Amino acid sequence: MSGPVWLSLSEYSSRHKVSVSTLRRRIKRQEIEYSFDDGRYFIEDRPLIQLLKEKAPPQTSPSAPRSKGPDPRPKVQDQTRKIEVGVQKVSEPSPDIPAPLVPPSPSSFAPHPEVGHQVLAETTQNLLAEIKKAYSIILQEKEEQVIQLKDEVADLRTLVRVLEEENERLKALSEDSHSLDEWLKSI
Repeated sequence: MSGPVWLSLSEYSSRHKVSVSTLRRRIKRQEIEYSFDDGRYFIEDRPLIQLLKEKAPPQTSPSAPRSKGPDPRPKVQDQTRKIEVGVQKVSEPSPDIPAPLVPPSPSSFAPHPEVGHQVLAETTQNLLAEIKKAYSIILQEKEEQVIQLKDEVADLRTLVRVLEEENERLKALSEDSHSLDEWLKSI
């Protein structure tokens, strides 16, 4: 029997209709099993709910991408949830219930102490360059659409002018035919 199939985040996202940011958040919180290889994360090809129930530490298989070096991520601690019973609070373990999603605190956006400001600046510059490139492509497409619409407007104006001239010609013929009919009647 062959081992599990591992997908990149983008492949998993497309196949299981889960956003890449959600997958990254689940990885960061150690909520799903994953593998890390050459700077890319890989997730086993199973529904997210199954992956969340297991909450196993990352593992690699012969067919799965392997991570290199020691794992720098923090270990998952047992999660508990508080239940209010009257005025007394009881703490009970919740192995099958994932932790509630809490918005990140502003301190979570601070750069990791090991990541230098230069790396952060380079990443920011790369993202900015990608945004500029996407904006340029969209702008170019819009300019092409404007040019196409201007051509169509010019064609429509030409058609209107030709139709107006034809209308005037037909009116003149109609008036000439009325005068010819009157002349024939008078004879």
